[in-house]
Amino acid sequence: MKRILWALGMVLGLSWALALGNPHPSLAVRGGYAGGAAFGLEASWNCLLFQPPVGALRPTLDVGYAGGLDAAFAMRYLASLPLMEGIRLGGGAGVGYAGGFYGFARGDLEFDLDVGTLPLPVFLGLDAGYAFNLERDAFKGPFAALKLGLRF
Repeated sequence: MKRILWALGMVLGLSWALALGNPHPSLAVRGGYAGGAAFGLEASWNCLLFQPPVGALRPTLDVGYAGGLDAAFAMRYLASLPLMEGIRLGGGAGVGYAGGFYGFARGDLEFDLDVGTLPLPVFLGLDAGYAFNLERDAFKGPFAALKLGLRF
């Protein structure tokens, strides 16, 4: 289990190190359920580890805090169909710490909101997944979170 945690940490670290060029960051406030009510912040940016063509999968790195620190590497599909413009679908895996280390798999959905006359790129998102403990006292079980954020 420690080898899995080490390998995932290396991927996250390398992704972060290579995401310094043109990362297209976002910042969101999130709240949901993870063994209890959890509210916090999440920062996300594109990973430059590899970049598929526009309209395809985009690797991203998410770092958040909601009752504990977590980091995830996710792949998001930027939908470019007329009925799905502004929707991002994705999934990923990550690690976190809240009294003990845990790993998780999650899916996410983000929808760009049109805020009328404000030229702000605001989005609404939903994350849902399952966490498994890597240490005895770590969180384990299903989780879900709504998030409201701003893209830069």
